[in-house]
Amino acid sequence: MASDRAEALRAALALTPDNHALRLLLAETLADEGAPVEAAAEYRVLLDDGALPDEALLDAADIALDAGDFALAGELAEAARKAGVIEGVAELTRRIDASLGLEGVMQVTRHTGPDGTGPVVEFESSMTTTFSDIGGLEDVKKVIHRTIILPFQRPELYAQYGRRAGGGVLLYGPPGCGKTMLARATATECGLPFSNVRIEEILDPMFGMSERNLHDVFEQARLAAPCVLFLDELDAIGFARRKHHGGAGRPLVDQLLQELDSIGSENEGMLILAATNAPWDVDEATKRPGRFDRLVFVPPPDEEARRAILENLVAGRPAEKIDLKRLAKQTPLFSGADIHALVERAIDVAIDEALDTGDMRPLRAADFDAALARMRPTTLEWLATARNYVEFANRDGSYDEVMQFLVSKEAKAARRG
Repeated sequence: MASDRAEALRAALALTPDNHALRLLLAETLADEGAPVEAAAEYRVLLDDGALPDEALLDAADIALDAGDFALAGELAEAARKAGVIEGVAELTRRIDASLGLEGVMQVTRHTGPDGTGPVVEFESSMTTTFSDIGGLEDVKKVIHRTIILPFQRPELYAQYGRRAGGGVLLYGPPGCGKTMLARATATECGLPFSNVRIEEILDPMFGMSERNLHDVFEQARLAAPCVLFLDELDAIGFARRKHHGGAGRPLVDQLLQELDSIGSENEGMLILAATNAPWDVDEATKRPGRFDRLVFVPPPDEEARRAILENLVAGRPAEKIDLKRLAKQTPLFSGADIHALVERAIDVAIDEALDTGDMRPLRAADFDAALARMRPTTLEWLATARNYVEFANRDGSYDEVMQFLVSKEAKAARRG
């Protein structure tokens, strides 16, 4: 039964049915009073009238889900996506899929070259990796949202400024820090199919085959557009021509440049992401405007991200109460892969003891301490190399983000440790 407040709001709304602020207040009141079906009906009117504020879209979608109105929830999620809501849309979509029994369903379409040969290009849809699954790295996610996701969500806004959705973005940083996961999450947030192109599908010892394979991959992506094409280990394809001995490898770089420039083709609707651990080995021509002109530094996970990774890895395993906050603080500069290795080594300590004693026991803080004593972050070598490039080859400011990270408190503390 509706409260006196809700009834009073209804009576007032009956006199002024076009008062959207009053209808929003009624919807929120009904939601707070545990009447999601009635609240969803009011949100439906506001959405149809185009009068629901952007900041209320996700909350309204939550209420629609509670009311079992999945159609309304989906429309609200799409409205939030188009409104440029930074975080939570993909997570909401995942919850809607779960409510419909579709969670975890991944559709994969496979393509080959025009003649049925060449590399097999897979495009994954209905993915579940979102920004919400990536702990920390808030600055990186904001950059990706502004430079990649928003142009797809608000094409009409960017068109007014002469900008189109698409283009190329290069993620770079130490290995094992989540560049591929970020690329997948970006595709999910954009609501686009995703293809992770394996380098072994491109490189071929036969003369001219690598170039043909690369062309076939781009052709299949153009047919699948709009989509996200992800090229991992870009330095293996676009290795700096000035560093090549003789002419070896140059034709492949030239082919990559031709595909990025869409010579003889059209890259409309294609978002091309790439990743590399060695941006200084990537040919400079690939980083010119219209190609991979947006470089995004993906640093080692910060303390918040490391704690989130630890919580995820320890969850579901037999363990005593472990101070993961303390452990996150003790692992500066550890990559995500390093943290995974730390957990595995701690488990090995517990398993070794179980084999010796015949008694299984839960993981303890001492297991992590023993494992940590034998580990150093694998990012140190990369950061040392990066420091040299920052100091001696950063005339255009490409590595300013790396410079800022190297002088951060966490980086300094890790070097002292």
